[in-house]
Amino acid sequence: MSTDSTLDPRTESPSVETSPPSTGASHEEGTRWLGTVLAWSAWAMFFVSLVFAVGWYRMRAPWPSLPISRWALGLTGLVLLAGDGVLPLVARRDRREPSGARRSPLTPWVAMGLGLVFLALQATWTHLAWWDEHLRIPEGGVPASAFYGLTALHALHVVGVMSGFFFLVLRHLRGADVRTSLRRHVLGWRFVSGMWLLLFAAVYLP
Repeated sequence: MSTDSTLDPRTESPSVETSPPSTGASHEEGTRWLGTVLAWSAWAMFFVSLVFAVGWYRMRAPWPSLPISRWALGLTGLVLLAGDGVLPLVARRDRREPSGARRSPLTPWVAMGLGLVFLALQATWTHLAWWDEHLRIPEGGVPASAFYGLTALHALHVVGVMSGFFFLVLRHLRGADVRTSLRRHVLGWRFVSGMWLLLFAAVYLP
């Protein structure tokens, strides 16, 4: 007669489906995000300290114009700034892809393409400055050292960010779910974009 001891499967099943989801993955991603922010912040402080050193020198000595057109250098930086606007939108689109999708995320390919264009242009300008305009080290003094040194340091960071996107593609090909990683890698792109603005203001402008 009693119905208490009889479990109705129609009422038991929903309790299983509505059990709290595991927060382990989100907690791990949050930790990785915090570590990425701290790492890029440390690099930003290092880069800013170098820019301040250049600014300190510029307040005490004349700063000659670079032999490379500032418009050419500015247009090169627009490649990074364009990526700064496009990559978050592409990454948002990739994150909406279902888990286990076989199609490779588009964000790494866009980032690597823009990064290659930027590096090719920067290599062209430094090549022209060295071989055609004869801006040499140490004859060119601090301005030449700052131009080549900070340009190379910034380019190495761009290569590092591109390498991160490249390994992201490899992880996807091995079957890993890389959607949650896209945001951290796009943050690296924002870092190199911001540091390029400092580089342009401190070194490239007369």
